[in-house]
Parts: sequence; structure tokens; C-alpha cells
Amino acid sequence: MLDSLRVTVLRLRPTDSDRDLLEFEPGVHAILPSTLDARQADDAPIAHVYVDSRGVWLQLREGVRGVYVNGRPIRRMSMLRAGDSVFMAGIECVLIGRRPDPAGSGTQRSEGRAVLRAIAGRHHGRCFALERECVLGRADDADIPIDDEAIGPREVALHATAKGVRATASTPGAPVWVNGHPLTNALLVPGDQLVVAGQHRFVVEASRPPHEDEPTGERRPSERHAPPAQARRAARRLPWLIVAAVLLAGALSLLLLYGAG
Repeated sequence: MLDSLRVTVLRLRPTDSDRDLLEFEPGVHAILPSTLDARQADDAPIAHVYVDSRGVWLQLREGVRGVYVNGRPIRRMSMLRAGDSVFMAGIECVLIGRRPDPAGSGTQRSEGRAVLRAIAGRHHGRCFALERECVLGRADDADIPIDDEAIGPREVALHATAKGVRATASTPGAPVWVNGHPLTNALLVPGDQLVVAGQHRFVVEASRPPHEDEPTGERRPSERHAPPAQARRAARRLPWLIVAAVLLAGALSLLLLYGAG
């Protein structure tokens, strides 16, 4: 996802290269076959990428097939986020986004709440509350178990803080990325995508704030028991409604009485 106030520049990069093919600033961008592969001479765009504060969208040209996002075929349009895998014209690329800030020692003792939502892989559709330290790995007792020999038994330690989710990888060079960047020690914020072994994908989301009725501090009695403004207005109108109903009933009675005579 993109920052609504400051849109992050995204870059499309082949998975086997350090060279960026395209940069996606706010606006509309055409993806040409020659941009992905210089040997192709077709100048008709494969797709267009739309970038604004609401997000990033990939729209295919009519009739184009063989385009995949995170391994799923795209027929017409797909939403993109930093860290996604995009396959088109025989080239597999990754969408590089914001590099997460390092998790400094000052955030280790602060507590926070966040949610890790699985969008691909074994746990697709599940949400994991990060209210305490959570471990991701292939160990049987891991909080988020992933059966993949490419990662360690307790590969990623996640801990929600007041500033974000502190994420630490235990194995140098392990296939764990955040927004397309290798993970070592980083502070993740809502919208960041954590990718493990290329197929297990998670998105960090902010925890729902406390409900208005939940105790968030001692209130004065006048605040605790005061009725809503709408209820107070309805109460003021009630006597006038009763008077109007009585007058209407009297008028109907007189009409029926003299009308019958």
C-alpha cells in the first residue's frame, strides 16, 4: 500500500538482477515488451500501471495472457503492493518498495498491537495477532509454522511495539524479504509485506483501536452518563408531539360528532 500523504516510488526489478527496469511514480505507466526484454520489438504495451494515493493497479491490454501476480494468473486487472512477484513476457520481476527502517534498541521495551494477515501460502486467509513475541519458522512449536527447508526452525521473531513490528531474521541470507528487500532487523509498519521462501506472504496491519465503550481512562460522571446529542434532541421534541397528538384526536372527535348530526 501507499502512503496517502507521500506516495512511495516503486521499482520493477527482475528477480535475477540488481537493475531496475521501471520506476512507478504517481501517474500512469506503460509496460512495453522491449522494456522487459530488449530482444522483443513489439511496441504495443503489455499493460499499464496506475499509481496514486489509493494504491497501485496493473491493467492488462485486451487479449494479453500469461501474466501472473504472486503465481496467480491475471485476466484483466490486479492490485499490486510492494514485494509482489510479477511474471510477464517470460520475465519474473519483483515490485520493490519502501526499505523498512532498522529496529533500534529503543523500541525493544515498548509494547504495541498489530496483526499479521496471510495473503498467500499455507496460512492464506488467517490473521495472527501480534500482542506478544511471535515466532515464524519450521519448528513444530513455532507460532506461525512454515514447512520449508529454506528457512530455520525459528527464522523470524516478530514483536509489536508502539512504533511498529520489530522483525528479526535469525539466519543471514535466508529467503525472507520485506517489500522486496532482504530482512535482517527491521521495523515493519502497516502495509509492509513479509515474504518467506517466495510463496508465504503476510501483510502487516494495524490492530483495531479500542471501542468507544471500552474503558480508556476514568471519566467524569457527567461524561459517563450523559445521553448522546441525538437522544437529547428527541427528548425535547417529545412533549410537543404529545400535545399535537391530543389536539389532532380532539379535532377528529368533533368532526365525527357534528358530521354525524
